[in-house]
Amino acid sequence: MVKKIGLVLLGVVLLLASACSNEESSDSQAQRSSEGSAGGTADTEQSTADQASDQASNSAQEDTTQEDAASERMVIHSGSLTLEVEEYDAARSDIETRVNEMGGYIVESSVQRSGDEAREGSLSVRIPQEQFSTFMTDMEGVGTTVLDRSTQGEDVTEEYVDLESRLRSKETQEERLTAFMEEAGNTDALLQISEDLSAVQEEIEKLKGRMNYLENHSANATVDITLQERGSSSLQSGEDLNTWERSTQLFTRTLNGIVSAASGIAVFFVGLSPVLVPMLLLAAGTAFYYRKKRKHEE
Repeated sequence: MVKKIGLVLLGVVLLLASACSNEESSDSQAQRSSEGSAGGTADTEQSTADQASDQASNSAQEDTTQEDAASERMVIHSGSLTLEVEEYDAARSDIETRVNEMGGYIVESSVQRSGDEAREGSLSVRIPQEQFSTFMTDMEGVGTTVLDRSTQGEDVTEEYVDLESRLRSKETQEERLTAFMEEAGNTDALLQISEDLSAVQEEIEKLKGRMNYLENHSANATVDITLQERGSSSLQSGEDLNTWERSTQLFTRTLNGIVSAASGIAVFFVGLSPVLVPMLLLAAGTAFYYRKKRKHEE
């Protein structure tokens, strides 16, 4: 009986010990799970914050890039002036001096004389863009009268950006074709790739040429200037009037007219003589007959 009671007590003790052990294990696991969940949540929140910060930074960089692009517009400036000047050579020399001072250059020029011996010339000059407005104002002081003035501006920013994008695409295509050419296994494939590569390279050269043109013309404005010299009011010289020569020509024309008229009259009478001679004889005979009859009656 005592042994049975002891065994029962021993079993109860063992059950209590096992229950306590399980509870401690459950508490430990729950604690670890709670700590892991908290750590994961913290890491997730940190990752989300980092991503938000990166996005904000990228957005700020994009905004800055767009602002820079908007502030650096590519505009091609051009203008034209028509000036009346007292003396052509002095005005042209003044223009050349001012162009050189502003770091510009003359592209082309021409000059011709009008009917009153006054000269008229034209110049096409290139001026740094930042000097364009100043140059146009200064040129008005060269002439005595500004007959015409106009300015134009063409924004080519979008075209230039498009050319840059197309150029990058073509250069990437060129690199790929070059790599394919090195890996080509037969002649036909090599020839086809070579033709495609040549076409791409030609397109690249065209794009670069257009970009260089836009860069140059946006950096330097073009101004076309026309100079009109005032006509002289002095009297013409005897040499310019050609009095003797003009008198001789008039005398010769008059004499030729008289000779031509006499020749015409002679031709008229000679040509009609077969008719005129009988008529003249008949008229003379008739007149003689009536005159004689009138005398007889008297």
